[in-house]
Amino acid sequence: MRTLIVVTSLVAAIPVLAQDAGTGPSGQKPGPPHPAPALTEAFKGAAGTWSCTGSMDNPQSPGTPVKTKSEVRFTPIVEGFAYSGVFRIEKNAAFPKGVKMTINWGYDQARQKLVEVGFDSVGSYWQGTSDGEKDGTTVWAEEGSMMGQPMKSRTTVTRKSPKEFTVLTEVENKGAWQKMGEDHCRKK
Repeated sequence: MRTLIVVTSLVAAIPVLAQDAGTGPSGQKPGPPHPAPALTEAFKGAAGTWSCTGSMDNPQSPGTPVKTKSEVRFTPIVEGFAYSGVFRIEKNAAFPKGVKMTINWGYDQARQKLVEVGFDSVGSYWQGTSDGEKDGTTVWAEEGSMMGQPMKSRTTVTRKSPKEFTVLTEVENKGAWQKMGEDHCRKK
C-alpha cells in the first residue's frame, strides 16, 4: 500500500517536474522567498543587546515584588525567517542563581500568526502566538508550564522608540489576568 501511494504521488508530480526548473507555471522566474512582513515588523531594529530593569512577583512569596535586572540578545536566524532571544536575569531574592532563557520566534504561514517557543533554566516551557504588531504593541497568548504547573500567560511588548521597549507579563489566575512582571529595556 505504501509503495502504491509513493508511486501515485510521483506520477501526479511528473507534470510539475517536467516544467523548466527555473520558471513557475506562468513561465516567469519565481523570486527568492522573503520572511513574513509581520515577523520583520515585530522585530524591526531588535537585533543586538538590550539592558532591562523591572520587577516581578516573587514566586516563593506571592504578592512580594522583586526588582530585576536582565540582559537580552536578539539575533535573526535562518536567513531572517526566525529570531532567537537569549535572556539572562541576574541573581535576585526570587532566583538566587539567576535565570537563563531562550526563546525562538517565527511565522506560521498556515495560521497567519507569529509563533514562539521558549525554555528557561528553572524548567519552564511555553509556546504562543500573536497576530503581530499593532500600533507599536505585540500581544502574545501563551500556554506551557511554570514550576511544574500548567499555565496560561499573556506577554505584551510595547515599542516606545527604536531603542526602547517594555514587556508586561501576566498569568491567568482563576480566570483573571494577574501581573507577574514588567521590564523596561534599552538598546546598548
